[in-house]
Parts: sequence; structure tokens; C-alpha cells
Amino acid sequence: MTSKQRRSVIILAGVVLLAFLSLAFTRGLVDFPIYHISGRSLMQGRLNIYAPEFSGGPGMTYRYPPFFLIATLPLSLLPYPVAAHVWYWLSIGMIAGIVRIIRLVIAHVKSRLRVWVVVFFAVAQYYVMQLRYGNAHLLIVFLMFASLYFASRKKDWVAGLLMALSISIKVTPVLILPYFALRKRWNYLLAITVFLLPINLVPAGYFGYAKNAELLQTWFAHVLFDKDFHEVNGPINLSLKGQLRRYLTDVDYSKRVLGDTRYPSINIASLTTGQADAIWAVISASSMLGTLAFLWWLPKRKDRADPKAEGADIETARDSEGREAKGLINEPLQLGLMISLMLFIGPLSSKIYFTALLWPIACLATQVFANEARTPVFCKNALLAICVANTVLPLLPGRSLQRLFLVLGIDFYLNGLLLIALVLTLISIRRALQAPGDERQTQALSATRTS
Repeated sequence: MTSKQRRSVIILAGVVLLAFLSLAFTRGLVDFPIYHISGRSLMQGRLNIYAPEFSGGPGMTYRYPPFFLIATLPLSLLPYPVAAHVWYWLSIGMIAGIVRIIRLVIAHVKSRLRVWVVVFFAVAQYYVMQLRYGNAHLLIVFLMFASLYFASRKKDWVAGLLMALSISIKVTPVLILPYFALRKRWNYLLAITVFLLPINLVPAGYFGYAKNAELLQTWFAHVLFDKDFHEVNGPINLSLKGQLRRYLTDVDYSKRVLGDTRYPSINIASLTTGQADAIWAVISASSMLGTLAFLWWLPKRKDRADPKAEGADIETARDSEGREAKGLINEPLQLGLMISLMLFIGPLSSKIYFTALLWPIACLATQVFANEARTPVFCKNALLAICVANTVLPLLPGRSLQRLFLVLGIDFYLNGLLLIALVLTLISIRRALQAPGDERQTQALSATRTS
């Protein structure tokens, strides 16, 4: 059998497996039914899209801007089983798109197989859960990754449109944008701003301008300010905010309206919710400012190999400088740090949000395998710990045990581990670029040889 035939057999087997899995996943989707019911309600003439009865009851409230409702309205024209399968295959397509983007980011890495093995064991559980829930977050991750890739290629207007679409569905990616302000990428930020307005005016064609403005205002208050109901009844929050609430306040899980109440209390203090949230706000602001200061400290023009230095290899210096200028490893790693920080300090990071960790883990694994000798041991161990934890822990039997893992926030700690590893890796690259003489040039080339 030729390699082409083997590839065809593997692809066919994969399609058959995905088709079989679609039968299992589409029967128990959690979030997609809300989108489908909301679209049906809209077609029946209801306009109170943030009322509980609009989308199926108190535990199933619609929480996206009007744009997403209009964008997914065609699916509501289909019978639910058909719409669910269409959504499933769209999700598979988005996963394929995400993988393709990461392949482009690490395009010339010699050890890509090892990178993908690490990525699979580190994040596969999040993508399986995403398919089971049918949540829109996969679309946000795809749009965000595509935007970051095009931004790294200086295609600012395409990147701006994609990021504006992502933000118009969920606001969380806004937390990455300070990085581009730090790098003075004003065209990219301008493009996002320019596209945000027309995207959010699209629903005015259906609702009318005044009603659309009212709905946007209601959404803003419903999602960003009036959050108490959703924070009690929504998925366990695995960001710093959720961790502080579970560890420092008395969380009353009996208030969850759908009966999902059997979560153990783990608090070691009994602060008020306001006090815990104030601590979160201070730590989050400090973390963002500290991260931006760290990233500002990293890139120095004097860190590049100097082709005029005594004994310098001009071609090596040019190659090193060109690679750094293109940001083929340094910029993806820095963006990975911002993605990890986004999940760490964001107001809500449920378990499916960690699908976004594919980018930083792939970039970290790339650096580890391309320069094993000079990568801090901690970074290698962090990758191993993330892979083991995210492969073994979800397989342990017992619903009570899995709920304990959720309230303890295992994913939060793994993300924190990843944050530290990314910082240490970026420091190691900077040190390599600062090494004196010929050793400096050799290390600089080695540290950036990942694409």
C-alpha cells in the first residue's frame, strides 16, 4: 500500500469515526438547544431575547449579543436533529481550522510529531467536552486564533475583522488586545474598532435601530453587571475570580435551579462575595500590568545578533535577526502568554474555555523540543504534568470525584503552571540572545529555530 493510499484509508477511517461520534454527541448537547430554541422564539415574534422564557427557562437563558442570534438563525429553520448534526460538523470544521492555524504557526518545526502528541494529551479532553456541549466558544477560539495568525503576518484588516467577530460573540478576547497596544499595532486595533460597529449594527436590519440599541444595552447589563444568577447557575468558574469565591466565600450550591447541587464546599474563609471580587480585581489588574511590563522588557534591539560584531557570521546574524523580526517563535510565545493570562484573570473561564490553551501549549512544546538543552527543566516538567493530569484525571471514575476536581480548580492550577513555564521560556530566549560573542549567536539561532 502506497503512502497516498494509507493516507486515504486514515482519512476515511477518521470520517467514519466522526460520523459515529456525531450520533452520540448530538443526542445530549447542552448549549446548542438554547441557540435553537432562541431562534425559534425569535421567528415566533418574541423580542425579549434575554428573558428566561425566551430560550427555554431560567437555567437556559440566552447570553450572547443580538448578532450571534441573527447569525445562527438559519439553523433554527431546520428541525432540531438536523440542526444539531449541522452544528456538530461545523464544530468539526472549526477544530480542523484551529489545527491548520497552529500548523502554520509552527510550520517548519522538525519535531512536529512530538509537538502534536503533547498537544493531544494536553487539550484533547477540552475539545471532546466542547463537542459534547455544543457551545459557541469553539467559534470564538477559531476566530481569535485566525486573527492572531493574520496579525502576526501584518494583515491587519483581515485580522481586525476576525477579532471583531470574535469579540462580538464573547467579550473575553478583549483581554489580549493590550499586547497589541504595547507593540504599537495601531492599524490592527483601529481595524477591530472599525469593524465592531457595523457587525453589531447587522441585527438592526431585523429589529430596527432603536430595538437593536435597546437589546445591546440589555445584553451589556445582563452579562456584564447582572451576573449573580448566572454565576450561581452557570458552569463552575475556573478563572481566578471563581477560585477566590470558592476558597474564600460560602458558596450555596443549593441555589442552582436545575438540581445540579452536589458540589462540596472547600472554602477556608467566609468573606463576602464583594470582598473576594475586590481581591480578584486587584490581583487581575496587577497581573495584567506585570505581564505587559515583562513583555515590554523582553524585546530589545541590542539583543539581536550584531552582524558587525568581531568574529560574527554575517549570514547567521541575518538569519537570527530575520527570524526574530518575523516573530516566528517569540511573538507566538508572547501571544500564548496573553491567552493563558486571559483564561487566568477573565471574569469567567469554564472548562470548555481551555480549548484556547492549544496555542500556548503548542508554542511551548515547540520551544522545548527545538532547544531541549537550554529550556528550563521546569518547563519540560510543566508540559508533562499538564499532559498527565488532563489525560488521567478525566478518566478516574466517580461523579463526586470529578465534581471535587472542578471545585478545587485543577484546570486553574494547570493553567497557572503553564503561565510560569511560558514566562521562564521567554526569559531563557532573552538570555540566549544576550549571550556574548559566538556563543550568543549560536544560542540566538537555536532559541528561535522553531519555524
